[in-house]
Amino acid sequence: MHKHRPIAWLLVAALVLPVTPISADEEGEGQQSFERIGGLAFVDRIEVTVANLVVYVTDKKGRAITDLTKDDFEIFQDGDLKQISNFKLYTDEVIRHQFASPDVGLVPAATPVPDEEVPTGPIPVHLVLYIDNENIDPLDRNRVLSQTREFVRTSLHPPAQMMVVAYQRSFEVLQEFTSDPDQVLAAMRSVRRYTGGHTERDSARRDIIDKIKRIKEENRSGSTNSAQGLGREWNEVVNLIDNFARETANNLLFSLDSLRQVITSLSGLPGKKGIIYVSNGLPMIPGMDLFYELSRVSMDSSALNQMYDFDRSRLYQQLAATANSQDVTFYAIDAGGLSMGGMGSAEFSSSQDTLSASVGRHNLTDSLRFLADETGGIAIVNTNDVGPKLELITQDMYTYYSIGYPLQASGRDKVHRVKVKLRDDPAFNNYELRYRSRFVEKSLETRVQDTVVSSLVFDVDDNPMQIEVKTGTPAPASEKRWLLPAHISFPIRKVALLPEGEDYVGRIVMFIAVRGVDGKQSDLVRQEHEIRIPSGDYEQAQRQRFAIDTQLLLESGRYKISIALLDPLTRQDSYQTTAAAVHPKK
Repeated sequence: MHKHRPIAWLLVAALVLPVTPISADEEGEGQQSFERIGGLAFVDRIEVTVANLVVYVTDKKGRAITDLTKDDFEIFQDGDLKQISNFKLYTDEVIRHQFASPDVGLVPAATPVPDEEVPTGPIPVHLVLYIDNENIDPLDRNRVLSQTREFVRTSLHPPAQMMVVAYQRSFEVLQEFTSDPDQVLAAMRSVRRYTGGHTERDSARRDIIDKIKRIKEENRSGSTNSAQGLGREWNEVVNLIDNFARETANNLLFSLDSLRQVITSLSGLPGKKGIIYVSNGLPMIPGMDLFYELSRVSMDSSALNQMYDFDRSRLYQQLAATANSQDVTFYAIDAGGLSMGGMGSAEFSSSQDTLSASVGRHNLTDSLRFLADETGGIAIVNTNDVGPKLELITQDMYTYYSIGYPLQASGRDKVHRVKVKLRDDPAFNNYELRYRSRFVEKSLETRVQDTVVSSLVFDVDDNPMQIEVKTGTPAPASEKRWLLPAHISFPIRKVALLPEGEDYVGRIVMFIAVRGVDGKQSDLVRQEHEIRIPSGDYEQAQRQRFAIDTQLLLESGRYKISIALLDPLTRQDSYQTTAAAVHPKK
């Protein structure tokens, strides 16, 4: 059974230091000619916020429809018809041609982004191949990954990138994002060293089924010594099922939390984002098939009432909501394979009743269907050959309609419901549309926070405020923890300063997050700081840096530290990361 490990660090309150001088070269860099008032440049600029949607249109056989025009679509947001302002059809051929051309822009997808003009280049694609070794049979895993190799060889090319993640009680990145199929294939081969926990849990489940069958046979033959003895044996079975369900529910909590962490790490990436999730399924109700079997054999319906105490559907709803808020699509692959004639697959057949086996099988795959449906993805279930279905994922990667419409931004986090329809035409009756039915309009602060979290895993090159981060020598704080000094500075001229009485005043918001090489990650911390400069010192301050000192409470290990600054007045954001070692174990 897993034990939930606490976060290994805290952030200590920051101390603002006096300003420090900057070099002459730095002072002259980036000077602009338009008028400034207190460090804030005023220019004529109109920002238009556009919501950009990715829409897939297929026939009944799943084949892409690529001959529709802008006038064939209608978009409704929160029930209101919207005017389509941007429309583009992308196919693999178009993308290969455009991506090979110089100066191609990449369009962020599905999240409202402020921009003067939406670029017309292909949308970047970030896919995570997530292999859940904790919830998969190794033989099933190896079979599915063998079939997936051809998909990687033929489908992975710019603007698509793939990352390989393996989960076994915690997730491990085996391959960072790359467009090189050979690197992805090498990472897939390395997964064979993982054993996983599915086999052990399935063995425990089979033992319970065999015990139920044995008690039933003893009851029929009259070999049980007494009704009291029979009652004790049934109570033992009830306790075994209850313990099995509780442990499975605990494992499920960790499995979904790992998925949530991967989703969150993708939050700041642009474009289309998806997770190809490979497992033998995840239970909606842990132990569901065992409760059914017990109820059937003992003819006691109270077991079914006890079963619903373990209903975990709410966790899947929360995970789908998180994925939708970060524009992440689920492509779920059930490695268990084909089930015959409504019966469960081989892992459920054993001595179990056909109905109970079927219930157990659907209990594992319904969760995959739910996550795919809720996020606009595809669930590949009940098949021993995943190749043809993987072609649909390839189709999703490179064949789609990019449709934009003006969004009246609220300036806050807000969930919008979207409906896309084709105009009334009998020719469209057999067409199916797939798209994300919800998107989260994000405030500026939320977008900055998303990027900070993403920069703990992926490189983010965006530092217009010229942040510098320096760490010092760790000092002991307790038996197992150290205080790591961190010094953050930036030029004062990069922040808007406005007159306020006898001073010029600016305000910044700083965000800090930390991630260890072992995958443990801190909560994101937000701090506000005021910059107050006396009027007489204003010109001198324009040649100085503003510095903030803080201390991080860390266990021994190696870490990546991510810092972001936001100037709320100019809406400018800036990011910087650094690596630090705190007495790492050899």
